[in-house]
Amino acid sequence: MPPKACLFDMDGLLLDTETIYTKSTNIILERYQKGSFPMEIKAQMMGRPSREACQIFLKWSQLDISSDQYIQMQRELQSELWKQTRPLPGALELLHQCKLLDIPIALATSSDTHNFVKKTAHLGEMFQLFENNIVTGDDDRLLPGRGKPNPDIWFIALKIINEKRRVKGQPEIEAKDCLVFEDSILGLESGRAADMRVIWVPDPSILPFFSLSPEQAADKGVIKCSSLREIDLRKL
Repeated sequence: MPPKACLFDMDGLLLDTETIYTKSTNIILERYQKGSFPMEIKAQMMGRPSREACQIFLKWSQLDISSDQYIQMQRELQSELWKQTRPLPGALELLHQCKLLDIPIALATSSDTHNFVKKTAHLGEMFQLFENNIVTGDDDRLLPGRGKPNPDIWFIALKIINEKRRVKGQPEIEAKDCLVFEDSILGLESGRAADMRVIWVPDPSILPFFSLSPEQAADKGVIKCSSLREIDLRKL
């Protein structure tokens, strides 16, 4: 039975932004004559709000710079690089599949508004499909310190969908009837904390650095896929 709503992460799930994050980070490390960015540290940062991810990076790298300085360096480097972002295989097709099946969708990304706009400005046709059902990591409705793996961002995304349904006189959708799409462990944890089913599509290059607990590995509410191209919502 198809889900009643589909909620999507963005980085590394819908868009190929993770390669750009790695590239810009390595440029900064090279400036300070540090080694290359290890995937083990990247795995710890994925899915977190930018400042939380920044703290993990600075603790590991021991760069003598502030969080604000690091974030500014990244923004300067990524300003042009974000124009190269492209949808990952199967992403656009899956969004159209939702539309065809009349399944409401929402985006819940840890990216702040600045980066979200930069990453998606040239992909207007794709992100118009969300009809403004979008929550970013710096959304005023998301309390400080309550980013993923907390479930709050998914609840906000579902609330946006349900507010529109109430206006139309349609019944509200419950969390248990939602399907979350994620690529990171933190995203997986946050989706399950929201009592939603999760489609987990990890990057093969990062997968060795993700560790599932026995409970997560046995969780029937999580389906692991190698690509969004594998997903047929009518068969879930």
